[in-house]
Order: sequence, then C-alpha cells, then structure tokens
Amino acid sequence: MRMSSKIVFALMILPGLALSLDNDDKVLIHGPEVDLTLGELRQALLTVPEDMRKAMLVQPKKIRDIMDTTYMVKVAAERAKQKGLDKDPVVAAKIWNYTQNLLAGAEIKDVQKKLIGEDADYEAAARELYLMEKDKYRKPVEYEASHILLTAENGEDDETLRARLKQIRAEIEQGKITFAEAAEKYSKDPTTASKGGYLKRFEEGRMVKPFEEALKVMKPGDISQPVKTSYGMHLIWLQDKVPASVRPFEEVKAELIKKVKAKAENDIKVDYWLKVKNDPAAKVDEALFESFVAKPVLLDKP
Repeated sequence: MRMSSKIVFALMILPGLALSLDNDDKVLIHGPEVDLTLGELRQALLTVPEDMRKAMLVQPKKIRDIMDTTYMVKVAAERAKQKGLDKDPVVAAKIWNYTQNLLAGAEIKDVQKKLIGEDADYEAAARELYLMEKDKYRKPVEYEASHILLTAENGEDDETLRARLKQIRAEIEQGKITFAEAAEKYSKDPTTASKGGYLKRFEEGRMVKPFEEALKVMKPGDISQPVKTSYGMHLIWLQDKVPASVRPFEEVKAELIKKVKAKAENDIKVDYWLKVKNDPAAKVDEALFESFVAKPVLLDKP
C-alpha cells in the first residue's frame, strides 16, 4: 500500500505519550537495530486520519502495511540519531515546529469542543442559512432534446435551408421517417447525427440563445419550425422539459449543517488567535527584533 506523505511524516514523529494497554510492551518485530512493539503500532495507527482508520482496522493487510512502514521508519530514525542528525538545526527546527503546530491544533479543537459542545444542534442555523442563500439552490430548467442541423453548401441561402427543414419536418409528421432516422440521414452535426440527433439532458443556459428561445415556447413532443443560429439551421425535437425548481431544505440539510458547523469552529479559532496576538501582556522587545531583522542570522555557519 502506498502511504501518503502526510501519514509517513506523522509516523516519523510518533508521539511519546499514548493510552497504555497491558500488552503494549510486547515486541511485534525483533530487528537487528530496533524492535517494534505492539504499543508503537497502536500509536502509528492513531496518527492515521479517523475516517481512513476505521476502514483500515478491518483490513489485516493494511494493518500489516502500517506495521511494516512504521518499522522501516523507526530503523531509519534510529540510524539518523546514531549519526546525530536529530541535532541538525534544520531537522531539530522541523521537529519543534511540527510539535508546536500539533499541540496548537489540539488546543484549538479542545476549545471548540468546550464552547460548542458535543450535542450542538445546527439545524436551526442551517435553515436560516438556507433562506438567506436560497438562490444558490435554484435548479434551472432542464431540457432533453434532439436536433437536425443543416449548413449552407454550394452557395445555399437561409431560405433554401429553411425550406429543406420544413420538408423534413413534414415527412416526420406524416410518419414517413422518424426524427432519429432523419437526423442520421440529413444532419450535419458530426457529434449527434449518428445518435439520431440526441443532445442528452442539459440545463438552461447551455445552448446558444436562438436555440433556447425556441425551446422555451415548446412542449415535450413538439418539433420546432426551423431555427437559425450561428451554427446553421436547426430542427429541434423537445423530448422532455423539467421546470425550474429550488432544492428542498432536506436535500441540502447535511451540506448546510457542515457549512454552519465549519463557520462556528472557524469563528472560535479566529477569535482565539486574535486574543493571543493582541494580549496586552505580551510585549515585543522591539530593539531586539529590529537588530535581528537588520541582520537575520539563522545558523552559526552561513
């Protein structure tokens, strides 16, 4: 199994604290350089995102993949320590930065959980948002149609094309030929001719204006009079029309609840960081900062 870079990085910096179980110290892999314990495998699995973890825990092969990956990472990490690479300023800085961000994220989630609560009901807020943003959930008219396209050849003018289409229309209405057969025989649209002129289902706004203007006044089953567009002259058969509508609240409820929940959590996060940043008790040594900015040295050696 290919591991994502985020998961591999998480495995490289396994947390030192985890829930301890009776058999955590039992060795899963005895290696020449390091051992891997059952507790370490449990820690590795806890670093996998929860939605992926649930599916993973019922698939022994995936658990084995995590075990093997964790062991390999631990071997490499031990070799790095033996070389003193953990003391490298950049590596040490990245470990420090990862730890700080991980703990800060945990702190934010804890504050959000306490302020919002486990059983927060977002439905009322979701309904309010639905009413405010109702236009976003409007579904335009949908059409299902076929067409026959004629284009000018050998100097033909619009009247000639219009007359030919009227003749084709008359033959269709008289039952001499079906619309699909006529499209295959006469249409110059290379994409749809072999499919009987079928355009599939499409929303209002997808076709050129004259084509859609014709559709607006048609009823399912109607065949239009010739319609001129920039592509040529069309005969349109409207098979179905679904009126414009608004998606009901119940259909978008889960999406809206997710949205208002995310906003509530983000508002708490923004407020938290602003309070930390603007805390009057936090004083910047401006002189020290300015001297550093004037000559920012990050390492002892350039």
